[in-house]
Amino acid sequence: MRAITRITVGLVLTTGLGFAGASLAGADRGDGLLACNSGEICFAQNSGGGGGQRHFFYGSSNHANEGNFHNGVVFYHNASSIKNRDTVSPVCVTESGDWVNDSWQFPSRSTTWSNFAYDLNDENAKHKRGRC
Repeated sequence: MRAITRITVGLVLTTGLGFAGASLAGADRGDGLLACNSGEICFAQNSGGGGGQRHFFYGSSNHANEGNFHNGVVFYHNASSIKNRDTVSPVCVTESGDWVNDSWQFPSRSTTWSNFAYDLNDENAKHKRGRC
Protein backbone atom coordinates (compact mmCIF):
# COMPACT_ATOMS: atom_id res chain seq x y z
CA MET A 1 0.00 0.00 0.00
CA ARG A 2 2.83 2.37 0.88
CA ALA A 3 4.50 1.75 -2.52
CA ILE A 4 1.24 2.56 -4.36
CA THR A 5 0.91 5.83 -2.42
CA ARG A 6 4.48 6.85 -3.33
CA ILE A 7 3.92 6.05 -7.01
CA THR A 8 0.65 8.02 -7.06
CA VAL A 9 2.25 11.06 -5.39
CA GLY A 10 5.19 10.86 -7.81
CA LEU A 11 2.87 10.80 -10.83
CA VAL A 12 0.84 13.74 -9.54
CA LEU A 13 3.98 15.82 -8.96
CA THR A 14 5.41 14.93 -12.37
CA THR A 15 2.14 15.77 -14.12
CA GLY A 16 1.92 19.10 -12.28
CA LEU A 17 5.43 20.04 -13.38
CA GLY A 18 4.53 19.21 -16.97
CA PHE A 19 1.56 21.58 -16.88
CA ALA A 20 3.63 24.36 -15.28
CA GLY A 21 6.20 24.07 -18.07
CA ALA A 22 3.48 24.21 -20.70
CA SER A 23 2.06 27.44 -19.29
CA LEU A 24 5.48 29.10 -19.33
CA ALA A 25 6.07 28.13 -22.94
CA GLY A 26 2.54 29.22 -23.83
CA ALA A 27 3.31 32.78 -22.70
CA ASP A 28 6.23 32.89 -25.14
CA ARG A 29 5.27 33.34 -28.81
CA GLY A 30 8.93 33.07 -29.87
CA ASP A 31 10.88 29.82 -29.88
CA GLY A 32 9.50 28.68 -26.52
CA LEU A 33 12.71 29.35 -24.58
CA LEU A 34 13.14 32.06 -21.94
CA ALA A 35 16.40 33.31 -23.48
CA CYS A 36 15.97 36.12 -26.01
CA ASN A 37 17.38 34.44 -29.10
CA SER A 38 18.25 35.64 -32.60
CA GLY A 39 15.14 36.37 -34.65
CA GLU A 40 12.96 37.26 -31.66
CA ILE A 41 11.48 40.54 -30.48
CA CYS A 42 11.62 40.37 -26.69
CA PHE A 43 9.82 42.52 -24.12
CA ALA A 44 10.53 42.56 -20.39
CA GLN A 45 8.34 43.58 -17.50
CA ASN A 46 11.11 45.59 -15.79
CA SER A 47 13.93 47.79 -17.03
CA GLY A 48 17.15 46.08 -18.06
CA GLY A 49 15.31 42.91 -19.09
CA GLY A 50 14.23 42.02 -15.55
CA GLY A 51 10.99 40.43 -14.42
CA GLY A 52 8.73 38.52 -16.78
CA GLN A 53 9.47 38.27 -20.49
CA ARG A 54 7.36 37.94 -23.64
CA HIS A 55 8.89 36.98 -27.00
CA PHE A 56 7.66 37.23 -30.59
CA PHE A 57 9.18 35.71 -33.73
CA TYR A 58 9.88 38.24 -36.46
CA GLY A 59 8.05 36.07 -39.00
CA SER A 60 4.99 35.59 -36.80
CA SER A 61 1.77 37.28 -37.80
CA ASN A 62 0.64 37.46 -34.15
CA HIS A 63 2.19 40.54 -32.61
CA ALA A 64 -0.85 41.42 -30.51
CA ASN A 65 -0.26 42.81 -27.04
CA GLU A 66 -2.53 40.20 -25.50
CA GLY A 67 -1.54 37.47 -23.10
CA ASN A 68 0.94 37.45 -20.26
CA PHE A 69 4.62 37.55 -19.50
CA HIS A 70 6.07 34.13 -18.64
CA ASN A 71 5.51 34.88 -14.93
CA GLY A 72 1.75 35.43 -15.40
CA VAL A 73 1.66 39.26 -15.31
CA VAL A 74 -0.51 40.80 -18.04
CA PHE A 75 1.63 41.97 -21.00
CA TYR A 76 -0.53 44.89 -22.20
CA HIS A 77 0.66 48.19 -20.65
CA ASN A 78 3.25 46.48 -18.46
CA ALA A 79 6.48 46.33 -20.50
CA SER A 80 9.46 48.46 -19.49
CA SER A 81 12.21 47.29 -21.87
CA ILE A 82 12.80 45.65 -25.25
CA LYS A 83 15.54 43.69 -26.98
CA ASN A 84 14.96 43.53 -30.73
CA ARG A 85 16.86 40.47 -31.96
CA ASP A 86 14.98 40.58 -35.29
CA THR A 87 17.65 40.14 -37.96
CA VAL A 88 15.87 42.23 -40.61
CA SER A 89 13.57 44.94 -39.33
CA PRO A 90 13.31 47.61 -36.63
CA VAL A 91 10.33 47.47 -34.27
CA CYS A 92 7.92 50.34 -33.69
CA VAL A 93 6.30 50.44 -30.23
CA THR A 94 3.38 52.82 -29.67
CA GLU A 95 2.08 54.00 -26.30
CA SER A 96 -1.51 54.86 -25.46
CA GLY A 97 -1.31 56.52 -22.08
CA ASP A 98 -2.11 60.06 -23.17
CA TRP A 99 -3.52 62.05 -26.09
CA VAL A 100 -0.20 62.13 -28.01
CA ASN A 101 0.35 58.34 -28.37
CA ASP A 102 4.04 58.59 -29.22
CA SER A 103 5.84 55.86 -31.17
CA TRP A 104 9.41 54.76 -30.60
CA GLN A 105 11.59 52.80 -33.00
CA PHE A 106 14.10 50.18 -31.86
CA PRO A 107 16.81 48.95 -34.28
CA SER A 108 17.21 45.32 -35.30
CA ARG A 109 20.04 43.03 -34.15
CA SER A 110 20.19 44.48 -30.66
CA THR A 111 22.46 42.75 -28.17
CA THR A 112 21.33 44.74 -25.12
CA TRP A 113 18.04 45.67 -23.49
CA SER A 114 16.67 49.15 -24.25
CA ASN A 115 14.64 50.71 -21.45
CA PHE A 116 11.46 52.49 -22.46
CA ALA A 117 11.33 56.28 -22.05
CA TYR A 118 9.11 57.66 -19.30
CA ASP A 119 6.02 58.06 -21.52
CA LEU A 120 6.34 54.60 -23.10
CA ASN A 121 7.21 52.80 -19.85
CA ASP A 122 4.25 50.58 -18.86
CA GLU A 123 2.18 52.10 -21.69
CA ASN A 124 2.95 49.67 -24.54
CA ALA A 125 -0.30 49.61 -26.50
CA LYS A 126 0.96 47.97 -29.70
CA HIS A 127 4.06 47.09 -31.66
CA LYS A 128 4.84 46.21 -35.25
CA ARG A 129 7.81 45.22 -37.35
CA GLY A 130 9.04 48.12 -39.43
CA ARG A 131 9.64 51.82 -39.15
CA CYS A 132 7.38 54.14 -37.17
